[in-house]
Amino acid sequence: MTKRERVDQDVLHRRAQVAVLSGLARGDDASDLMSAVAPSHVSGWFTPNVALLELAVTALDVACPAGAELLEYEGLRERYLPELTFRGHVEHRNSQYALYAAACMRGGLQPDLLSDAGWWQTPLWRYAVYAVVIYSRAAAERLTAPVEEIARRIAARHGLELTA
Repeated sequence: MTKRERVDQDVLHRRAQVAVLSGLARGDDASDLMSAVAPSHVSGWFTPNVALLELAVTALDVACPAGAELLEYEGLRERYLPELTFRGHVEHRNSQYALYAAACMRGGLQPDLLSDAGWWQTPLWRYAVYAVVIYSRAAAERLTAPVEEIARRIAARHGLELTA
């Protein structure tokens, strides 16, 4: 992509959000969601970290509205993302960071994403996709609703129209 072909960052932000939520609504697996979001990551120009963490925040909010029972962190990844196995300290720590960052943002604390994760070999947005999936599946279980409905609720809160 040359400089004159650059897509506006706001467009890439929304495109990443639509990609992951549309995929969730279709029942895509995590690797398909990664593939759908990947074109929104333009090296040196835009990374969908914040776009995806915003969705994770909303999914967590749907799963745990004010006054609801807290979501237990222990075993969260194993319960809601059993198809993936995180290996080694780095993968565990990075996925934990994405889950915690969304929780921090929901609570009103903006994490220092660039300083904390800007140097990672695997970009934060990949772990943020996992956080969206985990919190969306938790919301679906708690509300006894399909993940498709949860994805649509999240999209509505962000003013997004999902694709088929």
